[in-house]
Amino acid sequence: MRFKDEHPELFQQLHRTRNAGVDLDSVTASSHEMLWWRCPVGHEWRETPLQRRSHATWKQGDLHACLYCVAPGCLVYSCGHRRFRRSESTFRVLAHPCDKCEITEHAQLILDALDDSAAAAVRLLDESPVYAQFCGKAAEEVEWWGEIFPLVEAYFVRMVSVYAAIATVEHRPTLSEPISSLLGACMLRILDALPQDCREEMHSAVPEDAGHFHSTYLPGRHAAELGWALKKLGFDIVDTPLQDDIERCVQFCEQQRFSATGELPPVNLAARHYPAFIHLPRDRERGSLSELQGFRPKQLPPRITALRVRLDESSPADADDPLGRTHVGYSPDLTPQELWERGRGVWKFRADHVAASTIVLMVHDKTVVLVGSITGLTLHRGGLAILGEPLTDHSLLGKPDPLYTPNPLAYGVIKP
Repeated sequence: MRFKDEHPELFQQLHRTRNAGVDLDSVTASSHEMLWWRCPVGHEWRETPLQRRSHATWKQGDLHACLYCVAPGCLVYSCGHRRFRRSESTFRVLAHPCDKCEITEHAQLILDALDDSAAAAVRLLDESPVYAQFCGKAAEEVEWWGEIFPLVEAYFVRMVSVYAAIATVEHRPTLSEPISSLLGACMLRILDALPQDCREEMHSAVPEDAGHFHSTYLPGRHAAELGWALKKLGFDIVDTPLQDDIERCVQFCEQQRFSATGELPPVNLAARHYPAFIHLPRDRERGSLSELQGFRPKQLPPRITALRVRLDESSPADADDPLGRTHVGYSPDLTPQELWERGRGVWKFRADHVAASTIVLMVHDKTVVLVGSITGLTLHRGGLAILGEPLTDHSLLGKPDPLYTPNPLAYGVIKP
């Protein structure tokens, strides 16, 4: 509902001059947009329509109360956000924004400096023996590396540009993260996006001090909340679509995917904060001959690629069940072999996910009730069935579902 219709008296307190450019008539009562307000006495402040119409305790029952007039123990920041403190007996207006708005403004400055930092990032990568060794190793181990390299290079430039932009905005003489750790974090992200069969060999080219990127975390000696602020502004640190981009490229090269033109469609990076840069040919020979000071190969952490199926309570199977079963689902009195037959199909899994997995987990009530090996698959109308046998002594039996999602089917990597 429109704020104008639901709260006409509060609507009259919207500041017409300071809210110039905002269509106040269409503002909703649940809007989170920060707007200017003016009470009958003349006090001016910023808050959202949702905050303004709330029955906050400080209003003492008066929905139209003005924060300045009531004056509880409160701090009001220049951004309009406020913080109530029981220890405060007065009302104070501060000249600076709150911590969250301040770090968000800081993150925006970093994103604004991203394009100008790309050239420095390219130079740094061109001079790095760590990066040269990684690319040289990948050229030997990763099939279709030449085709996926533009995506890999763009991600390296993107993330190194972020750190170069941080140094520019914060007037730092050096990057906020050691270069080997920064490049190692980029490498680990790339390895997660590469085909499973080449990851183990590629881990030997990752520095031991490699950092780790997360969706809201950017390693380094800068504000810990910077990663959160970048995400709030739409910057995806790990660039989640990258894995699908690389997978599509590999599938196209292996002729598992086709296009109307016969060419691989270009990847659209425009909305993903990738700075434009000029590609520099890498000197592979110089990189392979460079001495890597303090470099220790990083060991591959143990990981298991698995499928997971969720079993409901035991129930009769369809009359035309393709596997000839009379019942499907879980029952506690079933033997492992009987449970395996009930749970191994028919599922709408992707065949490449089955081929990349070593085990299948059967889960009931968020608990692993059976683990089975995967030796192959059979195709049926509407899905596939898994070939293999139950592993009765597997360590995951009885453990919580490690691949839990609301979806009854899942595919992923388990880190024991």
